[in-house]
Order: sequence, then structure tokens, then C-alpha cells
Amino acid sequence: MERLTSTDAELRQLRDRAEIADLCTRYAYALDRKDWVAVAETFLDDAVFEHPGGRLRGAEAIVHRARTALERLDATQHLIGSITVAVDGDSARARCYFHAQHVRAGTPGGELYTIAGSYADRLVRTTAGWRIAERLQEYSWRSGNRQVVSG
Repeated sequence: MERLTSTDAELRQLRDRAEIADLCTRYAYALDRKDWVAVAETFLDDAVFEHPGGRLRGAEAIVHRARTALERLDATQHLIGSITVAVDGDSARARCYFHAQHVRAGTPGGELYTIAGSYADRLVRTTAGWRIAERLQEYSWRSGNRQVVSG
């Protein structure tokens, strides 16, 4: 087993935190680009995603839900902020806020629907980098025309 100096350990901790923050942001960019392969790559194959509407198991189910919700929209913008990360060896916890805007032109009652909330994640280090093992999504508030995403 490799023994790290305190400086090496601090640098590894900083690198891990930056990589996890980047992973959270890459997820948002992938949603907006409708890059479903990149969305899947942020999760373990058997990841769990709990959201206000239910619970999903597996990266494939997570991608299917995102694709079903977002594919028909004209534009989305998912912003990630206030990221906190705590690393413990090859596992970590992260929390961040999200602000997601959804646009579908011509929707009766308004073309914009916004959701704001947070993600609480449990992550693991893999040979391919950090991946989300569990994600809990909570809504703080919603605004606009819900028909944009449901109609």
C-alpha cells in the first residue's frame, strides 16, 4: 500500500474534490446537450436515483427518465452551484444546488418551467474516475407552466 506524505494527501484530497465537482457539472452539461451516453457515465451501472416522483435503479433507468423528460423540449439549462464535497478514501459525499430551466415553444399557458432544488450524492472512486452511486434529488421550489415538461 502506498503511503502518502501529508502534502500528497492534501493534494489528492483537493484533486478528488475538484473531480467530483466537475462530475456534478458534467452531468448538467450532458442533460442540456441531450448526451445520454455522458449522462450514463456520471453514474455507476447499478446507481440509485431518488427523486420527488419515485426511485430509479440503474444508469439505464436514470437515462431513460431524463431522456423521456427532456427529449421533446426545445432547450434546457441546468445550473449547478454551492457544491460541497467530503472525501473519505475511495468514497465521498457531495451536495449541490441545481436550477433547471425547461423551454418548449408553443406550450399553451407559457413556454418556460423552472425547478430549483438540491442533489445529495454518495460517490465512489472507480478505475474510470468518480461515479455517483446514489443521488437524492429534492425540490425547493418550482415556477412557470408545468405543462412544458408534462404535457
